[in-house]
Amino acid sequence: MPEMKVGDVIGVECIVQPGPFSDERLITFDTTDGPISGFVQEAELRQVGKTWLVRAVIMAVRDDFLEVRVRGSFFTTNGLANIQKRHAVAA
Repeated sequence: MPEMKVGDVIGVECIVQPGPFSDERLITFDTTDGPISGFVQEAELRQVGKTWLVRAVIMAVRDDFLEVRVRGSFFTTNGLANIQKRHAVAA
């Protein structure tokens, strides 16, 4: 993946399950603090082969991880998360 910078839109690998509404999905993705789950609009997701990706915006780039914002309603965060760079995919 090319050099990542603040403001870039990326995809974050996630697990997708049905949500409570037809246009909403329950997702889970790994962070440096453990998995995060919550609801996102279907438009925030794309599938590449067997892998699901949720849209995220890079808020900060660190040596070992990225701070990203994912749009949605999460159980333990406001959408901010630190992810390992290996879980990021160019959008």
